[in-house]
Amino acid sequence: MVVVRLVFQTKYGKAQEVVDEFKKMMPIMRRVLGKDLRTRIYTDLSGPFHTVVQEIEVESLAEWEKTRAKMFSAPEFQESQSMGEMPFEGGRTEYYTLEASY
Repeated sequence: MVVVRLVFQTKYGKAQEVVDEFKKMMPIMRRVLGKDLRTRIYTDLSGPFHTVVQEIEVESLAEWEKTRAKMFSAPEFQESQSMGEMPFEGGRTEYYTLEASY
């Protein structure tokens, strides 16, 4: 199992707006990627301010590649990405092997 963490550094005061947009995208993601999609959204309690993390569990990096391609090719996703100025300062993607879950 692989955990993909999409870490976004938002502009000042925009973290909640990003969280709300991610929440609105969940029905689209479930429709495109399947109801078994395992994902979580976090905001910072420590570390860099205005950080939003979306975490997605996939079986492998190969599955992540397919998942990402499927999502980015979905018309609903493309439409949501073309709505004005993005509220991000930067970001990164992190990949982890899930060794145990209790």
